[in-house]
Amino acid sequence: MAQAVDTSGVQDKSVGDLVETMQQWKLVFLGVSLLLVIALLFAGGLLRPGGYAKAGLRDVDSLPSVVWLFAIFVVFLAASSAPQLISQIQWIQELGYDQTQMDAINTVGSYLFGMIAGLGMLFVLKRSTMVEGESKSGLGLSFLDLPVGLGCFVLAYPFIELMNMLGVWIYTQTQSAAPNNMAHPTLLKLENDPGNPWVWAIVIAAVIGAPFVEELIYRVFLQGALLKWLKSPWLAIIFSSLIFAGMHRLGGENSVPWHALLPIFAVGMSCGIAYERTKRVGVPIMMHVCFNGLNVLLALMINADAAQTGV
Repeated sequence: MAQAVDTSGVQDKSVGDLVETMQQWKLVFLGVSLLLVIALLFAGGLLRPGGYAKAGLRDVDSLPSVVWLFAIFVVFLAASSAPQLISQIQWIQELGYDQTQMDAINTVGSYLFGMIAGLGMLFVLKRSTMVEGESKSGLGLSFLDLPVGLGCFVLAYPFIELMNMLGVWIYTQTQSAAPNNMAHPTLLKLENDPGNPWVWAIVIAAVIGAPFVEELIYRVFLQGALLKWLKSPWLAIIFSSLIFAGMHRLGGENSVPWHALLPIFAVGMSCGIAYERTKRVGVPIMMHVCFNGLNVLLALMINADAAQTGV
């Protein structure tokens, strides 16, 4: 028995040492990975001057700027009006749901309304840009977008994680304390009540619904309008990513801390680059789903560690 205890102790120490070593080499690994990705993109022509033009730009000129902005308005209005409409449904009010349950109903309803409105606008705009049975406006969806989006997220991950580490480092240096591991209110709800199915409804909506609605608003429609105005894919990507990150800070009770804006900006940049390169709506949506899903997985791992250590 004593031998078994000693062996267990050695094993635990070895695992701990391995984790610590991985953390120490994480920055080096991410840095090298990012350099390799940049080299790959440069070799493919994406980062070279005029790379987007050579690959072919999206056709955003076939629609007036006001149409791209109107699409944003329609999706945003549909998503934001859902809680008000739900509050008018008598039988829901009579059931006496608590605050968490109503938050779940409103969240799912908001993203569902936004997704329906977004799909409708995609269909209308794509039909409006058809030339000889083909649209070059980048408004298509396909199941093949899923593996492509997953691959693009893997390539973008070093950049996103390095920006996350930079945000944490700046916060730690300026506040003399490390930030909370849970940078989003939804993750805090999951941390505080992981066994609540209504919380999981909010989480699933955030993982699937939020990427769909937000990518349509910021990447497809807003970036399309900016591309039409600025005539530069890179400027359109940068400005749409800045607005995308800024809106996460202006989300009221769902706003994220300022240090989390750096990785969110990195997600916006990565999704924007992938979208303009592939011209497929599903690619940035899948990348965003992977990012949100990864954050949920990490939140669950943090909770598991806390349970094991008794924290």
